[in-house]
Amino acid sequence: MKNINFYLVTDTHYFEPSLGACGKAYDEYMKREQYFMAESSDIVKATFNKLAQDKSTELVIIPGDLTKNGEIESHKGFIKELYRLKEAGKQIYVITAGHDYGEKSRAFVGDECIEVEGTPFEIIPDLYRDFGYGNALAVDSRTLSYVAEVKEGIRMLAINCDSPDKQKGSIDSELYEWMKIQLDKARSDGCCMFAICHYPLIPSVPVFDLVGDAKLRDWRKAASFLADNGVELILTGHMHIQSINEFVSENGNRIVDVCTSCLVGSPAKYRKITVENSVMRVESLDTPPFGIDTNGLTLQEYFDRQFNYSIKNRINGALDGGGIKKIAKKILNKITVGTLGRLLFIKVDKSIKKVKFIDLAGEIGISIFKGDMPFVEGNPVHAAISRFLKRFRFIIGKIEPKLSKNGAKVNLTEMLINTIGNNKDFSDNNTEIILGGNK
Repeated sequence: MKNINFYLVTDTHYFEPSLGACGKAYDEYMKREQYFMAESSDIVKATFNKLAQDKSTELVIIPGDLTKNGEIESHKGFIKELYRLKEAGKQIYVITAGHDYGEKSRAFVGDECIEVEGTPFEIIPDLYRDFGYGNALAVDSRTLSYVAEVKEGIRMLAINCDSPDKQKGSIDSELYEWMKIQLDKARSDGCCMFAICHYPLIPSVPVFDLVGDAKLRDWRKAASFLADNGVELILTGHMHIQSINEFVSENGNRIVDVCTSCLVGSPAKYRKITVENSVMRVESLDTPPFGIDTNGLTLQEYFDRQFNYSIKNRINGALDGGGIKKIAKKILNKITVGTLGRLLFIKVDKSIKKVKFIDLAGEIGISIFKGDMPFVEGNPVHAAISRFLKRFRFIIGKIEPKLSKNGAKVNLTEMLINTIGNNKDFSDNNTEIILGGNK
């Protein structure tokens, strides 16, 4: 890949504050929301101001979920911020996704959740004509995927896998045909091509391979297609996670997927990526301060608190009700890791015995989304989970065949262990990767 540098910002989920984000219904909604809604506009403004200060990097790429839920007023507010960034000398390219049009556009006024005007899919190219569509070399009008030459000799394939007329997170045969034409054209014109897509191309962590909405559907087919047609790099979002993964096709061609977290919620990162002499350098940067009182917490702790709060509320919400659920909920919120270990005859290191199980679940959840998962072999949490999985190997053995599809056998134990502990040779956050090895 030729030399290039750019900022990568994903899942901005911009919400126009004038629509309304307060009251009883809003507070109830935020119990299970990972990221900040009312503060999102301030976070986007602070981040864009930071990008504007870097005069050495002109290109900014934003692959989808630009707004909270497709509110037309949120698009208008977000586009105003894009124009301010453009006036600072930036060249900006976006792609939209499911949160950017149509359904479930809402706001919170008084103590109620109210419907507000959404955004039709068809007007997206006009709204964002100055941020990708207006100077595109080609646009697939059906999906709103497009190709743009972002730098001389370098083209970007923007894949919209969330268009209304097909299954979300998928690439159908017509889109494959369109992409093949664009990739062949780039090759014949002597241009290299990288891609962006809202959904991760490769499961961010192994267990996400079992979650339909966590990555592109039939992702191995898509990854092989792109790698074998000259695409070495794809930039993604959607899962609000920091991850970098690679896939090698049967033909020996590799593609690297750089998936980046939600800007407005933990881990609250964006990236600066530089490719020089076939070496890609990835640097992860913290969402900057945006004027909120964090009550003595660091900004990262403030983001993490909301994420942890939402995880606990989702777990407890699944146990709402009477009878057995009520008892299970009470136990879950009190039981420690040590007590659980004794009940299951599992040895637990003394350093985590007094930790509440629900708190540990939150810590593991946050660590997965931050990337570079720390619970590797030798860690007390890794040891406890390994023993737990061994204890239930009979049940796991019964589950695995049901999870195995299309001839791919699932090893659930290995999948879970490699999800909580990073087993890759490079970091999910700051790393260098050599490109240029494809045939």
